[in-house]
Amino acid sequence: MNITRSDRSQIALWWWTIDRYLLTSFFILMMFGILLVMASSQHLAENLNIPSHYFTIRHILYGALSIPIIIFFSILNERQIKIICILGIIITTVLLFVILFDGEKIKGAQRWFYIGGLSFQPSEIGKPLYVVFNAWLLSLWIEKTKFPGWIWSIASIILISSLLLLQPDLGMTIVIVFTWGFQLFITGIPFILILCLIIAFPIFMIFSYQNFDHVKIRIDNFLEGKTYQVSKSLQSFESGGFWGKGPGEGFYKKSLPDAHSDFVFAVAAEEYGALICSVIIIIYGLIIIRSFYYTINNNNLFFILAIGGLAFQFGFQSLIHMASNTDLIPPKGMTLPFLSYGGSSLLASAITAGIILSLTKRSNPLDPFRKEIYEKK
Repeated sequence: MNITRSDRSQIALWWWTIDRYLLTSFFILMMFGILLVMASSQHLAENLNIPSHYFTIRHILYGALSIPIIIFFSILNERQIKIICILGIIITTVLLFVILFDGEKIKGAQRWFYIGGLSFQPSEIGKPLYVVFNAWLLSLWIEKTKFPGWIWSIASIILISSLLLLQPDLGMTIVIVFTWGFQLFITGIPFILILCLIIAFPIFMIFSYQNFDHVKIRIDNFLEGKTYQVSKSLQSFESGGFWGKGPGEGFYKKSLPDAHSDFVFAVAAEEYGALICSVIIIIYGLIIIRSFYYTINNNNLFFILAIGGLAFQFGFQSLIHMASNTDLIPPKGMTLPFLSYGGSSLLASAITAGIILSLTKRSNPLDPFRKEIYEKK
């Protein structure tokens, strides 16, 4: 199909206004994800007495579903994005409450629903939706002085983080709270409030250490150097070297728990080496930098908060995964966007990508909600 600039169809307008560099980067990560899940999940499938490509096939199916999700969200305009995300975060918050009583408990955490044999983690889907919701609240607060957006923002983050801690899910809580703090920072809040947030974090970590056994165990093991998963992860990096051992030739992945999800970056290091790991890091960096570029050239506060928040969240989650794989921080059970196995994680990454692509589209004269967004034409 040949799409020309004179074509005024919806598909053609989408194609010529979308940031194709970002779109290509997301799809490259998805292809890397398929290769890494294929490499890391076969041994696990054999141990569970299921077909060797069971996880790979499921990951490909979720990937196939992610493509129309990316396209769907990227076609939407600002108003439609707001409506979907506001309704979505309300539904997600209700599900986070229900899951405490009716969710599936796995490894001491109650974070999942099982529907027809498929697992669903509401917090993953709610993660990008909350960024847009909070951007809407804060932009209304700045633009309409009588609207108490900052109060609603604080109330919402307290509610959601409390529900996450009750599951418990410390890693997800940290990602969402830090993203919320970043959005407050670029809104221009007084420095004293930023200082209070910085001081609150170690207090929060001490509270988590004293009240959640799994947090205490992970931190103690990290400080004592006794983390089994991380030791195997580091051996994977050492074994892979610069060029890697080759596709399917990894050894330590067989003894690495959750190699297909929480430690997929270590699998990439062993089989494809530091070279491909560097390429993956560069792709993540390009996505984040290019997304932030649109906030610099934008005079719409909602767009700045939403794009900046989503890019920060995308990068911060990636950083946590890579840091825990390399023993820089205690393991958090955090997936790597688009690369790790997990239906909810992949769908959440697709929603994030779709919203970023939507909000970074070049102004379309046929779209009344995108007039005069950018200062530079």
